[in-house]
Amino acid sequence: MSLFGLINKDIAFENESREGIVTLRILYIIQAIVLIADIFFAGISNIKGSAYVIIGAFVIGAVLFFLTYKMKTRPATLAYMVFMIVFIAGMIPCFGWNGGLQDFFLIVLMLIFFSNLGSNLFKFTLAGIIFLARSVVIIVYGSMSSLAYIDEISNKHIHVANNAAVFLSVIAISYIFSHRENEAESKLMKYNDKLVKEANTDQLTGLHNRRRALEMLDEIKNSSYLGAVTVVMGDIDFFKKVNDTYGHDVGDEVLKSIADTMREVCGAQAFLTRWGGEEFLLIFIGKNGDDALTDIESLRIHIMEKPIEVDGNKISVTMTFGLAEYDFSGDVEATIKEADDKLYMGKESGRNRVVY
Repeated sequence: MSLFGLINKDIAFENESREGIVTLRILYIIQAIVLIADIFFAGISNIKGSAYVIIGAFVIGAVLFFLTYKMKTRPATLAYMVFMIVFIAGMIPCFGWNGGLQDFFLIVLMLIFFSNLGSNLFKFTLAGIIFLARSVVIIVYGSMSSLAYIDEISNKHIHVANNAAVFLSVIAISYIFSHRENEAESKLMKYNDKLVKEANTDQLTGLHNRRRALEMLDEIKNSSYLGAVTVVMGDIDFFKKVNDTYGHDVGDEVLKSIADTMREVCGAQAFLTRWGGEEFLLIFIGKNGDDALTDIESLRIHIMEKPIEVDGNKISVTMTFGLAEYDFSGDVEATIKEADDKLYMGKESGRNRVVY
């Protein structure tokens, strides 16, 4: 298995997030690499006296790395923190205070507040323990030289290597956990958008629903827009007969076909709404009654001349429309009622027409 595969391999617990474990694996690998770099810069001959401590650090780190495949995130994270405290305390005598190993406490501190370790009280308690541990390290090891002689240039190289490891670890922690938060936020935003869309959309036809149409009219009313607005109420003629003859499933297909025709003819010109049942409301923004009348007449003719095929049946339907201009001096409900009244005037005068 490749290194990438080792890092990204999933954990044994289905309800556990993988980000925390992946972060720990990356940190263990960085730790091992920097330890090898420290040995190289110090010179193997110079640290023979610390060989058992260094080998022990490698072994414990390797064991804890492979335990990340079996442990839950929280105990694995706590185990890493304990390991780091022991690692720092053990490595400073090997490479000296000037090697910068004490800076690794920053990694632990970052991990405390980014990882899902529990309550804030628990996190602040851990942070206090890390502060105490660092304070003890300063008191015990402050300005301590390495047990073996390491020249000044090598010491600087060791410090740079450890500093790089701290930076890489902080970047890894920050990136992985912030990426998770950004991804979660993105998913939440998409889910909210989906909910809003579902709340404003008629599930059968995919057109806007009555709620969204009223919101749109209120937005127009409350805006500074003073252009022409025309409201059209439409109803499928004798739709009950379609349901009684062919069944409600066929009736639903007729409604969907009518909605598709509306999109085809008026989609770019009007705000299309299924008002309820077989009624539709169309809002033309930027068009007066005369201009909207032209579009509605074209829509009426398309519907009349285009039979709807459902289950081998060719069903011809017509629609009647009532058209009213919104003059901004009245309320929205009055304009809708005017369009509805004209619709029923069209029904009473023979159907399949537009009343303006």
